[in-house]
Amino acid sequence: MPDCGVYLHWPAEGESWIHPEDVATVRQLIPSRRVLRRLHWDGRYYQLQYGRHRMRVRPTLWTRVEGVDLEVGEQVELLSKMGKNDAGIYRIAEIAFLPQVQQVVYYLQRGDLRMNHPFRREDLRPLHVRHRLRSDFYKFEPPGFDRSADIELLDVGDLEADDER
Repeated sequence: MPDCGVYLHWPAEGESWIHPEDVATVRQLIPSRRVLRRLHWDGRYYQLQYGRHRMRVRPTLWTRVEGVDLEVGEQVELLSKMGKNDAGIYRIAEIAFLPQVQQVVYYLQRGDLRMNHPFRREDLRPLHVRHRLRSDFYKFEPPGFDRSADIELLDVGDLEADDER
């Protein structure tokens, strides 16, 4: 975690899978093609995020979506792509999943003007690079040291300290 996914259909459990304080938010965002970010598990609920919206839900069937590294509200540069796009700095208004083609698309806005054309990830460049460390990603073992095989021991005889004379 974190990972991303969508609820394309309302789960069969009614509202019992939603934290009671988050029912209104969940009803507003689910079901849809919006790509939600699952942040963590507290032992009973997953905490989900979509832009400024946060909600808690119990484990239910959702469609996992791979390769989403941008977030709603994040500023990005729209690349020109040889004049195909109106290049500039935009904010991500929505991240959606197209199940027919198994693809994630991004809808952008500048100020109050929202663009209706979806863009692919290749059309966007994030303005800020976020570095995330993953625990247990790097596993370094200290090199082994077998003294008997690597070093020939030197016999120095009996050693005496200077203060014993």
